[in-house]
Amino acid sequence: MRGAWFVIESYGGVPNMRIVLIGGRDLGETHGSGKSSAGNIILKRNAFEVGRRTARCVKAEGEVHGRHMTVVDTPGWWWHYCVENTPQFDLKEFKKSPTLCAPGPHSFLLVVPVDITFPKEYRLALNEHLECFSENVWRHIIVLFTCTAPYDESSLKTTLQNWPNLKLVLRRCQDRYHVLNIKNSNDSSQVINLLEKIEKMVAQNNHSHFESKRLGFPDDKRERKRKENVKQRILEAKKKRTERQTCYK
Repeated sequence: MRGAWFVIESYGGVPNMRIVLIGGRDLGETHGSGKSSAGNIILKRNAFEVGRRTARCVKAEGEVHGRHMTVVDTPGWWWHYCVENTPQFDLKEFKKSPTLCAPGPHSFLLVVPVDITFPKEYRLALNEHLECFSENVWRHIIVLFTCTAPYDESSLKTTLQNWPNLKLVLRRCQDRYHVLNIKNSNDSSQVINLLEKIEKMVAQNNHSHFESKRLGFPDDKRERKRKENVKQRILEAKKKRTERQTCYK
């Protein structure tokens, strides 16, 4: 899908900020990437259920540091799953997430645990899932590294050196990232800094947001192929029926 899927805001700041939380899960892990916990810290309340997998999109709102915030939590895909392997219900929920914060999100926060292993398969699967939105989604993405203990820049550099495919993801979104300690809800500065980074990104995008109203929900490749096969079988059946009728004449 291609096209300039964004719209210009008429104001300088972002008093009504809209965010979509996205991310995957490691197979065999009992916990996810920390999307729901991150959403709770941003909104300063327990808006999203923590401790179990997010099964469908959930929207929550609140007033945060002088801004009206809308946050959408989404089901996570398995990091190693390509789009074709992701369950259809999860994929539909994922695709519709931008429409829950109309007219569209200012930012997609790609939530990634700082201790993740991130091979090439993860990066390719991530690219496929983001293509459900459009190529332009990358201009609205900030990588949100989640941790459960203090984490410094030198440790993050080591992580990126160990996993060059994660470094490629950062490069794709112009090295925009933020580290959020999801066990330290009392540190309001980490949320303030995150919101400032989002506002800076919005300004760099000419005060635009991702435009959800133009986001279609096209059939995936398997569904298109199925419909083509059905159509072909119908045509073949009609042809055979016509041939039989000709023989009987």
